[in-house]
Amino acid sequence: MSEETIRQDAAGGRRRRAGVEAVLVAATAALAALLGLVGLAITGPEKLISLIVLIVLASLFNLLLWWLGRRGVSQAPILAGAAIGNLLFLTLGIYLTGGFRSPLLPFYALYVVIAGFRYGWWGTLVSFGLCVLSWAGLAVLAPPTNLEGWAWVAMTATGFVMIALVVGSLAQRYVEFNRASLQRSRELTFLREAGRSLSASLDPQKVLAGTLARVNEVLDVEAASLALLDPETGWITIELAIGGGNEAVQGLRLELGQGIVGQVIEEGRPELVPDVSADPRWYKGVDQVSGWQTRSILCVPLRVKGQVIGALEALNKRDGPFTEEDLRLLSSLADLAAQSIENARLHDQIQQHMERLQYAYDELQRLDELKSTFIRNVSHELRTPLALIEGYVELILEEQMGPLRPEQRQGLTTVMDKTTLLTSMVNDFISLQTIGAMYFDLEILRPETIVQEAVERIRPKAEKARIELEMCLPETGPLPSVRGDARRLGQVFHHLLDNAVKFSPNGGRVCVTLGQEGDMVLVSVQDEGIGVQTGELERIFDRFYQVDGSSTRRYGGTGTGLALAKEVVEAHGGAVFAESEPGKGSRFSVFLPALDEQGGG
Repeated sequence: MSEETIRQDAAGGRRRRAGVEAVLVAATAALAALLGLVGLAITGPEKLISLIVLIVLASLFNLLLWWLGRRGVSQAPILAGAAIGNLLFLTLGIYLTGGFRSPLLPFYALYVVIAGFRYGWWGTLVSFGLCVLSWAGLAVLAPPTNLEGWAWVAMTATGFVMIALVVGSLAQRYVEFNRASLQRSRELTFLREAGRSLSASLDPQKVLAGTLARVNEVLDVEAASLALLDPETGWITIELAIGGGNEAVQGLRLELGQGIVGQVIEEGRPELVPDVSADPRWYKGVDQVSGWQTRSILCVPLRVKGQVIGALEALNKRDGPFTEEDLRLLSSLADLAAQSIENARLHDQIQQHMERLQYAYDELQRLDELKSTFIRNVSHELRTPLALIEGYVELILEEQMGPLRPEQRQGLTTVMDKTTLLTSMVNDFISLQTIGAMYFDLEILRPETIVQEAVERIRPKAEKARIELEMCLPETGPLPSVRGDARRLGQVFHHLLDNAVKFSPNGGRVCVTLGQEGDMVLVSVQDEGIGVQTGELERIFDRFYQVDGSSTRRYGGTGTGLALAKEVVEAHGGAVFAESEPGKGSRFSVFLPALDEQGGG
């Protein structure tokens, strides 16, 4: 809480009290006029002029004091003048209306009550003492003429003594309550502003600096420091300090339990030490490092979710010893600061993690680009020798280089098959690496034709494995045409059929079904193979992914077929989905946009 805020609170309190007193003064004046008239009825009209003059003078006197207060004159002389001057006017009024028998005598009680509720016991005693002096003056001006009169004076004084005691006791409670309420209001205002300012930043250093600035602001101390515990090492580090020797102290490390701050962090209890020289827990090494003398300490723990993360320390209060109120206020500030510090630390950790993740992501991107470049280069380099091998093997098989024995022809046929398979793999690699920039030779296609060609290409492999290959066309008539690249879509269906045959048991069955769903042409490939676990379905379309990636896997392949199929179909505006049940087979469904009757898209 700033000094300006404190001044505003104090000025507001003074204005409220001044307002209450103005009402009391106005009520007193009105009651004085009323009782003055009553006094005139008792004493007669002969003193009317004197009483009126007295009331006018009292009113002018109070107006003068009010004007001086508005002009900025100090409150002390105005309040003293009001107390003494109004008592003098009251004494003269009572003298004019009958002395100790005056109906205005109860105004002394009102005078004591006003002073008591303003200053407590001190105001009550001072006002009562002034009343005693006033009574002494009355006794001189209008002394009682008989014993009965003096008895009346004694009874009046005794009654006022009792009134003063009761008023003093009640007024003291009121003053203490008012003072405590004002103090609590200041504390709440301070904590509210402190919480707002501390939560405004997620920079750990700014939060630490803001915390110590608030400590110095509210307690007015010569020095303050903030220590944090490292849970991994167990060391306590003074992260920031202000005041005496702060540069030397900052960064100082202590063991858990060492010194007063170490014990506060270890035990989680605040400590108020009025004289550190008499406390054996005080670690003198801090003063030796800083070259500064510590006399008193107020230290409170910093807690987050029940865990102590550090301590907040204030040293050498300037305007007197530390109090329990200081301890309560510093503890409340520590609760706010601890949460802000933890939030700032978590934000800092998240930022560091994000930076590391970004670095890792960038590194993966770089490695992926290197991998892609390597695969692309290797694939292109393999194309030429593979083409030469395939060409020469074909010449030899055609016996253009001489006749072949049966065993030679069988061996070369195997070489030719493997060369063709390797060439297909290389082409798949190149297609995957260039899919984003791939050129499609689009034309209007009949889906039955594309699928039939793929079935016929894979049929020899299916017959060799004694797998029944079946193609089912819709009974409703021909399917709508599609717009696409015949070669690329042929690759898609070839890979799906090749997988179905590869993973089906000998003697199994593969069914290719064509149909239409809405504005999409559907081609599904159903096998009776080993199936895919549910957790693997989301990944089987990833590049180079294989369900069994071990070196001893039963089924071959490079993990490019399904990835290429998915990316080609999506490039045509379609989609591929997989369904599977382990041990019962899999179903792969390809959806392609159908053309309307006019051949539009």
